[in-house]
Amino acid sequence: MRDLIRPAAELPEADVCLVGLPLDYGTVLEGGRAGAAHAPNAIRRELRRYHKTYNLEHNVCLDGLRLADAGNLDLSHPAHETNHQTIRRELARLLGQYPRVVVLGGSHDGTYSTVRGLHDARGGQPVGGINLDAHADVKDRPGLISSGTPFGKLLREGVLAGPRFTEIGLHSNLNTWDDINFLHQQQARLVPLAQVQQDGMTEYMRRALRHATAGGGAFVSFDLDCCAEAYAPAVSAPSADGLTPRQAVEAAFLAGREPDVLLFELVELNPLLDRDNQTARLAATILAAYLTGVAALLQS
Repeated sequence: MRDLIRPAAELPEADVCLVGLPLDYGTVLEGGRAGAAHAPNAIRRELRRYHKTYNLEHNVCLDGLRLADAGNLDLSHPAHETNHQTIRRELARLLGQYPRVVVLGGSHDGTYSTVRGLHDARGGQPVGGINLDAHADVKDRPGLISSGTPFGKLLREGVLAGPRFTEIGLHSNLNTWDDINFLHQQQARLVPLAQVQQDGMTEYMRRALRHATAGGGAFVSFDLDCCAEAYAPAVSAPSADGLTPRQAVEAAFLAGREPDVLLFELVELNPLLDRDNQTARLAATILAAYLTGVAALLQS
């Protein structure tokens, strides 16, 4: 895989552009474990080191993909809000240049501004999306941009269309009644973890993609804490229960195959707490599945 990824300066035109968000302050604000700022480089290392360009399961070769890497955004400003302005501006720019952008995060508050960047790139039209996550992340905290607030802010501001938004993998005892009730009021769709474990991922993801892309461009945000701690120990908020790697890979592949998914994110990896790069390798495997989906789409 390392031979496919070229600096964005060398590939002004590409099928996918990677960009890193070295950000974790939003997680710290929620009482989570600091360290997600180191995630972008950890995911890149595992993707380049571990993964090949041929996918046996789908008989798809990625060699024809043009993969640009825009590096990591400079999010070192002491003002949290200023860093979010940078994310929004740069994501809008990249989405105006490339057909698809993959965000390597970073704490989940970054999604508030990556999706606003998508919104800007689409001329201010409301967007659709999918959040694969243990937590709904719709807390109502005016004036605070934290990892627990991005989707609530986006829904309340009209950037994200409620009927085009699905939350997949929500855990049974990690969300409040108020947050779930708010999502119902927004006409969002909820797929609890128990339903995925009972019925599998594929049909729920396909259905969510149909809703998300009904009005055009959409995003898929993948919080690694939706995976069980046995598979993903190094996340900001680990849980004993969760998705399996197989379910995660299935979701990512389907996201890549959907032409109207313009933004794909991997967030909340915390490399400082990893075991033999286990979680970083899972993140890279999910990313490889997404890229396989893109390659399958372009070859179809």
